[in-house]
Amino acid sequence: MEFEDLQVIWNSQQDEPLYGVNEDGLHNTLRNNSKRFRRVIFWQHLQTFCGCTIAITAIVGLLLLNASGLLGDIGSSRALHGWEIAGLLISLLCWLQFGASVYLGNRQQKKQEKYDTTSLRDDLDKEINRTKYQIRTRSHIMLGFVPPYFGSTLWIIIVFGVSGISYWAIVPVIAVMATALIIESRCQRRFVEQEITPRLQQLETLRETLITAPASESTIPSETDIQ
Repeated sequence: MEFEDLQVIWNSQQDEPLYGVNEDGLHNTLRNNSKRFRRVIFWQHLQTFCGCTIAITAIVGLLLLNASGLLGDIGSSRALHGWEIAGLLISLLCWLQFGASVYLGNRQQKKQEKYDTTSLRDDLDKEINRTKYQIRTRSHIMLGFVPPYFGSTLWIIIVFGVSGISYWAIVPVIAVMATALIIESRCQRRFVEQEITPRLQQLETLRETLITAPASESTIPSETDIQ
């Protein structure tokens, strides 16, 4: 996330108090950049929830087909064995756990940000806390993605068995899923290293600059004072 525009506004204030148009410009720029960051996180969460919905629908659909007796009548398929039903339930739990962990974590973070902020420092603190939360949630990203990838692999194995596909075909499937998990983990870590961590450093630097600035420059008036 780029903060050069924040720095330009800040540098323009070296010889004047932090108030009026300059403070408003700095604050508005921070909020606009924060909106772009939240939009990126929103799309990531949306992809997660869409993936969970598709996976859960596929698992439940297979269980319903089996329960209705239609599964054995579709092509060369057969009814599910007991262990396969148990496997599908485990797969379902994996996806439910993954979706619930993302949803509950996001909900908890929003509760902590429920208060409205009016000052630049308050907004900075809120953005710093939000950014730190995103780093924490991705600190063990591979472990977090293990349940859905394991659930998907289990579902594919069961579908292969029900469809009469050779179990040898499972070997490349497992290899592909393991590779996909590693790639997903590396992409998320790269996102943290290249986007989130630099953003946190820039926000903390800006807050430190505000704190250590001379009193005449660091005092941020209320909206009433500005008017």
